Amino acid sequence: MKLTTFRVHTPVGPFERFGIVRLDGGPEDCAAMARQSQGWIIDVNFAFAAKSAEDGVGNPNSRADAFCPSDLLTYAELHGPALEGLDELVQWFEARTAAIATAEIVGPRKERVAYRLDEVELRPPVARVPVLRDFAAFENHLQTTFGKMGLKIPPEWYERPTAFKGNSTTLVGHDEEVRWPRYTRKLDYELELAAVIGAPGRDIDVEAASGHILGYTLLNDFSARDTQKGEMAMSTGPYKGKDFAWALGPWIVTPDEIGEIDSLAMSVRINGDVWAESTPGTMQWTFPEIISYTSQDEPLNVGDVFGSGTVDQGCGFEIDRWIEPGDVVELEAAGIGVLRNRISQAAGPEIRWRWNQSE
Repeated sequence: MKLTTFRVHTPVGPFERFGIVRLDGGPEDCAAMARQSQGWIIDVNFAFAAKSAEDGVGNPNSRADAFCPSDLLTYAELHGPALEGLDELVQWFEARTAAIATAEIVGPRKERVAYRLDEVELRPPVARVPVLRDFAAFENHLQTTFGKMGLKIPPEWYERPTAFKGNSTTLVGHDEEVRWPRYTRKLDYELELAAVIGAPGRDIDVEAASGHILGYTLLNDFSARDTQKGEMAMSTGPYKGKDFAWALGPWIVTPDEIGEIDSLAMSVRINGDVWAESTPGTMQWTFPEIISYTSQDEPLNVGDVFGSGTVDQGCGFEIDRWIEPGDVVELEAAGIGVLRNRISQAAGPEIRWRWNQSE
């Protein structure tokens, strides 16, 4: 199942809603259908109200607000990763579309229950990420990038998962513009997977950790490489080199649908040209392992995002190719779809600081 947050524009303003994505075609057509915006989004809250009214339940809208909220994070806080209720809604919806046109299915207050993908804006699937952590799980990527810097992977990397925390307030969604930071001359993309937490926990055993995952999505960890280089010299982790933008989406794919993530076919396209193709391969630290490790004596929250780190060949720094203002960056993964962002030129003069005055 594909879970999303979408924005719909109405005469009284825009609203963000929780939806289920139903792409045209089969699973093998996922990426192509996503690129072409061919499919429907079921509004979970309004569909629940419509089904309740059809079942003769009183106060269907109030019941929907209580049991099937219009916000994905609130829904997960109520139900966790359990999907039984959503499966029932999908079955109800598909039974109706077999008899009448999708656009004719309405709620008890004449609410639209479904939208074409090209009618709405896709937002980051989790709009309010409590904590965003990005790990480094792929050895091949690290060997290449460290080697280009004349370094070796520290032995500590093999001993425990390591991550840094990002600014979750700068998330952008599918097809949203990313503004080129005025303080960098080398902007980079990074192809990553991310796990989204669907059930809270603390001191989680590795064997139980996968049960806390709501699903997986794509993460583009945009990086200002020249800025990041100076920050990393202080061994404090990235700061302005990362926190200006993180792209997340286009939606969350639940574990039952995505299958084994280490064999997913992934790629990067810039302005339609393929720059890299990859598969994640074996993670030094799996998502259950990093979830378990992180949860030791620390609570995990519903909506926390765990980035995998960049897959092999997944950034411009590795292949020495660099994006420019105006470029369209597309990350793709089989079974998930496409996360697309355009790089816009920042307004105003270039910002120069003492550390780069001589460049």
